[in-house]
Amino acid sequence: MSLRHNLITAAAIFGLVALTFLLNLNALSGNWRFDDGWLLDYASRFSPLDYFFNPAITRGYSLNNLTPSNPLIFDINLWLFGLSPKGFYFQHLATLAGCALGSYFLLRIWATPLIAFLGSALFLAGVPSLFVAQQLMVGHYVAGLFFTILAVAAYRLNLDRKQWLLTTLSTLFYILATTCKEVYFPLPFVLIFFQHERLTTRIYQALPMFAWSIGYMFWRLAVLGSFVGGYDAGGRSFSLSDALLDYSAIPDLLFAGPYLPWAAIFIFVVLLASLAKSKQLNVTLLVVALLAVLLPLLPLTQVPGITQANRYLLLPWWLFAMTLAATLARLPRLNIGLKNLIATIFILLAVTQALQVQKQLTPKLAQFDAVYEFFLESPSSQTFYSAEIKDAYYLDTVLNGARYAQARIKGDEAKKLGILVSARSLATVDTTEKNLWSYDQACQCMRNISHEVTPKKASKLKPPKLIILPISPPYPPLFEAGEGSLRVDKTSDMRVRLSGISRHPPGDQEHQLILITPQHPKAFKVTLDGAHKKNSKRFKFHVTLDYRSSESADSAAEKSCLLIRSAHTPLRLLVSDNNTNCQDLLSTQP
Repeated sequence: MSLRHNLITAAAIFGLVALTFLLNLNALSGNWRFDDGWLLDYASRFSPLDYFFNPAITRGYSLNNLTPSNPLIFDINLWLFGLSPKGFYFQHLATLAGCALGSYFLLRIWATPLIAFLGSALFLAGVPSLFVAQQLMVGHYVAGLFFTILAVAAYRLNLDRKQWLLTTLSTLFYILATTCKEVYFPLPFVLIFFQHERLTTRIYQALPMFAWSIGYMFWRLAVLGSFVGGYDAGGRSFSLSDALLDYSAIPDLLFAGPYLPWAAIFIFVVLLASLAKSKQLNVTLLVVALLAVLLPLLPLTQVPGITQANRYLLLPWWLFAMTLAATLARLPRLNIGLKNLIATIFILLAVTQALQVQKQLTPKLAQFDAVYEFFLESPSSQTFYSAEIKDAYYLDTVLNGARYAQARIKGDEAKKLGILVSARSLATVDTTEKNLWSYDQACQCMRNISHEVTPKKASKLKPPKLIILPISPPYPPLFEAGEGSLRVDKTSDMRVRLSGISRHPPGDQEHQLILITPQHPKAFKVTLDGAHKKNSKRFKFHVTLDYRSSESADSAAEKSCLLIRSAHTPLRLLVSDNNTNCQDLLSTQP
């Protein structure tokens, strides 16, 4: 290779790495955010052997997705950096830079160095890339894309060289990509449509990857109970109109508007049509690749909906950037100056939108930064009131999860911070013993609100809120036993009754029951009898579950478990007198 070629390559590498960190420099000063606390808790509790090879523990991380590489990333970073989020973000951005570098070298197969650089820069400048850069919890999407790019490059090179080492590498990278996220599963079904060699040769080179595809599906079946899956739509029927609306909104999410997104898509389609006219476009590959990245989004158009250009659009955005660059490179009638100008315009449209979205996201990120800092530095006498997020179960899992991880790593005793989400609960807190804190949007800081609360006695006891998690055994060992007892009985052909007693500290509030059951019931009812004792609060409750069939009721009676939590009491399992399946949920650690 010539000196000039080496200098160009070195400049491209430096430029893409620098661009990655310059666009996302503020991430390096970020704290833990979103679901990071749960990942820290999980990774610090279990080993890679646990969450890769023990189905119960694997599904204990996610009920919907098979992604054991995500806690592995946190596990490795905990070993390297401890509880320093700066180190986590550095690794996160380095992996994103690796995606850009891999994209550059992949594009160099078809494009000039400048077009390859601009295509990779477009990927970095897009909203999905800047969005995921601020969220450690989605590192598996970035790592999965990195391994996917390496798998594509190794497979493409192998079509020329036909070496067993390249076959091994492409398969290994594909395996790693699928353990990161299921969206990378269709890769070999796309690769065989490359316009190179005979179809039989392409299939032969991809056979080990197809073999893993089959193995992966059975692995998913063993862990999650199904070959395919997604988020629970809560019994909602599929809506084609919702899907089409979400898909049609994607251009507006990616490019600055109001009319420029569709102008950009129009230009993109014209470029593709021009390439097709010159018989340079691999239409089959393009269609299969589009289906591979867009069909997995279909369940997401129903729940939770594609309303942001976040992690869900990372892979589609990468495909768009790569397709645009490869199309520009192969168009014979456009001069190099016009090609570079078109690519630069797309970059400007993308980065303008990305910076706007990043600015809109800043207040939310600042809130997570401040709240996580509060949870990791405050004594257990503090109580947090959430004025915005009202899901106490989620907050407990992520915020106190970070506290548990911190205590576990330091060898200290884990102590939960109280969490309240109802304004009516504030007045019942004894502020002589516990201080009330809340996040203030105005100052973007935590503020003591104890003096703003007028004390009063607790109102009449209400039935605890019931949260239903429809999963089947095996159950992960995540919880300690709670004070109390539980009995599960089938009272009629399609009805199951759970009767129990739980005990909590006096003054505790906002009680919840978390039902783990194989199938979601058709209907349920919770009733409660409460009695205060001197040193505790005692609840006697009954949960009635109605099912659609006797078989479902039989399964629920045999395999249902119940967790309890409240403002000052951590998640605990009520041990059942007649259900041994629930014993699997018991852990020796908090």
